[in-house]
Amino acid sequence: MNSTLQKQIHQLVNAPLLDERFSVLKQSLVKPENKQRVIESYDRLLKVLTKEIALIEKSGSALVPEIDFNDVRKNDGRLPEAFADIVRDRGCVILRNVVSEDQATAWEASLKDYVHRHPGVGGHPAKRPACWNTFWTPAQVQIRSHPAVIEAMRAVSQLWHVADPSTLIDLDSQVVYPDRFRIRYPSDNTDQFPLAPHLDSGAIERWEDEENRKNFAAIFEGNWEDWDGWAADHRVAAKTDLYQSGISCSTWRSLQGWLSLSHTNTGEGTLRLLPSLKASVAYIMLRPLFHTGEYNDSLPTFPGASPGHTQFFPMADHHPHLAIEKAIVGIPPVRPGDYVFWHCDLVHGVDQLNLGKNDSSVSYNSCNPLTPHNADSLVLTRAAFEKADVPSDFVRQQGSLEKEYEHEDHGARTENILSDDGLKAMGLLRLDEDEEGLTPGQKEVRRLANLKLGL
Repeated sequence: MNSTLQKQIHQLVNAPLLDERFSVLKQSLVKPENKQRVIESYDRLLKVLTKEIALIEKSGSALVPEIDFNDVRKNDGRLPEAFADIVRDRGCVILRNVVSEDQATAWEASLKDYVHRHPGVGGHPAKRPACWNTFWTPAQVQIRSHPAVIEAMRAVSQLWHVADPSTLIDLDSQVVYPDRFRIRYPSDNTDQFPLAPHLDSGAIERWEDEENRKNFAAIFEGNWEDWDGWAADHRVAAKTDLYQSGISCSTWRSLQGWLSLSHTNTGEGTLRLLPSLKASVAYIMLRPLFHTGEYNDSLPTFPGASPGHTQFFPMADHHPHLAIEKAIVGIPPVRPGDYVFWHCDLVHGVDQLNLGKNDSSVSYNSCNPLTPHNADSLVLTRAAFEKADVPSDFVRQQGSLEKEYEHEDHGARTENILSDDGLKAMGLLRLDEDEEGLTPGQKEVRRLANLKLGL
C-alpha cells in the first residue's frame, strides 16, 4: 500500500494503520457463510446499544448492583441467583460491609503512615503520588489474606462457569496478584491520576490470539445475543500479553476489584463503569469491521487497540455508538470495607477530579482463579514476597525508586498473612488435591500448582 493511499485511508477511518498482517487477521474473523448474519447482527446491536445508553444516562450509578455481604453469607456464600443474573448483565457489583469500617480505616491509616515514612517508594504521578508503588506493606498483605476478603472473592468467582469439568481451573482457589493502593486527595488538579475509559487484560490480543478469540466466537458468528461473557473454558489458556510490553497483567484477573478504605461519594475521584457488559463487548469486538460505516474487513485497523498497549477509548470517532461520555457512570457512594468488582472485559475509568472533602482511598485486589498460567505467575509472586521485592509486572514502573526490602518495617512476612487460604493464595501452603466435591479440572490444576510451587 503506497503512502498516499495510506494517508487517505487514515483520514477516512481516523484510526492508526497497523502492519498489513492485521488485514489478514481481520479477514479471518468472520467466515464467509456468516458475513450476512454478522451485518444483520450489527444493525440489531446498534439499536440495542442506543436503548442501553439511554437507560444508563437516565439511571446513572443506580445501575451498579449492590448487596450486603451478610446476605451473601446467609446464602451459603453465594450471590442469590436472581441477583447474580443482574450482576452478569451489568458486569459489576459492590459487596457492602465485607470487613468492618474500623478495620478498613485502620488499614488506610497504616498505608498512609508507611508512605509518609518512606516517600522514596514513589508512584504516579511522580510529583505527588496518588497510586503508590508499594506491594508488601503490612496492610496490603493483611487485606489480601483476610478471611472475609477471600470469602468475597470466592463468592463473586462463582459468577463464572465452565462447560467442560476437566477444564484446568479452580474458581474456589485464589492466586495473589500483588497490586498497589491509591489515594486521590481532594483537589481540582487534573494531573492527579485520572484514568481515561479503557480495557485491561490485553487489547489487540482479544482478536489476535487464537484462543482468546474463541471467547468471542458467538459475536463473529452473528449471534452476539448468545455471547456468554462468563464462560471460562477458553479464558484459561488465552494470551493477554502477546507483546510482553510490561503493561498488561501477567495473570488472568477474572474480575478486577478494590477494597474501599474511605467514605467516597459518586464522582469524588472514584471508579467509573460502563454497566452493560454484553452490548458493549459485542460492539467493541465488531467495530473494526464496521468503522468505515459499512462492513469492511480489508483494512489493518483496530480502533483503540494497538500492539503492546492498553485499549483506551479516547476518540469518539473510534467508537461513536458507544457514546462513552453518556455510557460510563460513577459508582454509588462507598464506605470503608465495601468491595467493588468488575468483569475483565468491562470498560472502566477513574474520575478526573476528587472534588469531595475526603481522600478517596482503595487497595487494589482482583480475583485471580487458579489456572496453570496463574500458577506460573504465582511462582514469581511468591519469590518477590520472600524478598519483599517488586513484583515482575511492576519492575518497569519502579525503576530506580526505593524498594520495600530496604525498609525494616515492610510487611512481606508470614505473620501478616491472616488465614490458611491466604497462605495457599501466596503459594506457601499446599492445596488440597483430595478435597471432596472437586471437578477433575480442579483436582488436576491443584496438583499442577503444588508441583510448580514445590509443595
